[in-house]
Amino acid sequence: MFDLNIQDQTTQHVVTQLKVLFMEAFSDMCSGVLVDPEFGFSSIEHKAPNTGLILTLEASDYSGDKSAVPTIIPGWSVHQVKSNYAVAKLLLFYHPAEPNALAKKKLLIELYQSCRYEGISFLVEPLMFNPNGSELLTKEEYQEAHLQTLQDFQKYCDVLKIQYPGDALACATITAELDVPWILLSRGMSYEEFANALKVSMENGAKGFAAGRSVWQEIGQLRAEDGSPDLEKIKLFLETTGRQRIAELIQITQAHPQ
Repeated sequence: MFDLNIQDQTTQHVVTQLKVLFMEAFSDMCSGVLVDPEFGFSSIEHKAPNTGLILTLEASDYSGDKSAVPTIIPGWSVHQVKSNYAVAKLLLFYHPAEPNALAKKKLLIELYQSCRYEGISFLVEPLMFNPNGSELLTKEEYQEAHLQTLQDFQKYCDVLKIQYPGDALACATITAELDVPWILLSRGMSYEEFANALKVSMENGAKGFAAGRSVWQEIGQLRAEDGSPDLEKIKLFLETTGRQRIAELIQITQAHPQ
């Protein structure tokens, strides 16, 4: 969002500062917060005391290769997630027909078994992609692959965090097919799009939401004269517009108690 090189130490420091601002602005409103241990671990110190914690397992892949089997963050494990009193999370680009589908599912099962052994919950975030090229899947292709993936993955997780299925019927179908709860992922939607999608999802069986950029994506435009993130302006945006949006999303979920 800020055209910065994530491998640069100065950039990494800025990213950590941003994650602290997110934590301070939102954690007292949320049932849980998602933190990546690579750049966000220090933000946990700023978390509201009664807010739950989810910790990422997979290493960030900046190559853009969605077909690659994810790797776990070096030096990180399910046991360390438990040691921080957290829920484990795995993001997985996936398509049932891709060449690496079996290897990815094997990783999923191994991590699920580790979570069972450690006695912690496991949240899985499967993201659909087209294994045959860069073109997006059609709505029909997406919904078919999505439903098949969720039906298969539900045996190996406690919660599924998913992209908007596309319409009310698809949401209701997923709810009917699953024995585990699902929550809606914002996945870069505009705030207005996500709020509308959440309303439809909650009306048709979703249990909640996980939101990031949809709440605060405008901060990419808040820059200092040298082009770096203007942390003061970002802090103000998060504490006003950002908190208002989170409150509105929570109201949508509370209007549809499950």
